Amino acid sequence: MAKLVLTHDGAVIREYPLDKERISVGRKPHNDIQMDDPTVSGEHAVFLVLQNVYVEDRNSTNGVLLNGKKVTRRQLNHGDVVRIGRHEFKFVDDKSQDFERTVVIPAAVAGNVVAAGGKPAVSSTASVTVINGPKSGEVIKLDKSYTKVGSSDQVAVIARRGGNFFIMPMPGVGNKSQPARLNDNPIGMESLPLKSGDMIEVGGTVLQFSLA
Repeated sequence: MAKLVLTHDGAVIREYPLDKERISVGRKPHNDIQMDDPTVSGEHAVFLVLQNVYVEDRNSTNGVLLNGKKVTRRQLNHGDVVRIGRHEFKFVDDKSQDFERTVVIPAAVAGNVVAAGGKPAVSSTASVTVINGPKSGEVIKLDKSYTKVGSSDQVAVIARRGGNFFIMPMPGVGNKSQPARLNDNPIGMESLPLKSGDMIEVGGTVLQFSLA
């Protein structure tokens, strides 16, 4: 059965099975998923389970973001991330792949690059290479849906969408005075597409993105 995985600040809060045709999300108590978040409208959005699964904005104040882009109504694919207020819902379709753990790359000051989570679900043609620090030159394959990069002080995520890759901020995590950067430009609140050769800096670690 398909489900939604609710996260906040990178932590999984709860899973919601998509077991009926209409699931509402909002701040008011009548919603199927009630969110105690002042940036969420009374009835902010609905997930519609028809032949496929859709997310629909219910004329909310702050809108609905799908993989970093504002949408009004859009079909969901396995691994898509829907941002509502300060929270994110990952759409997991059991028919496609299991919900995957990530590869964690601590900051350079920690002196480690650690791969976490079992075998890759699929092969990958993309990777990041550590440019600085004790692990300079080490290559990390991006063969998960998500690769978390950074440390407790600063975190970003590289998300895989089919053959495309995006760098995503982790809201509420990090030193705002020194945000994660892409090609020396601060990463804002929206996902940014990556191209081969892009330079990522997060938590003091510099990484180069490569796409074969």
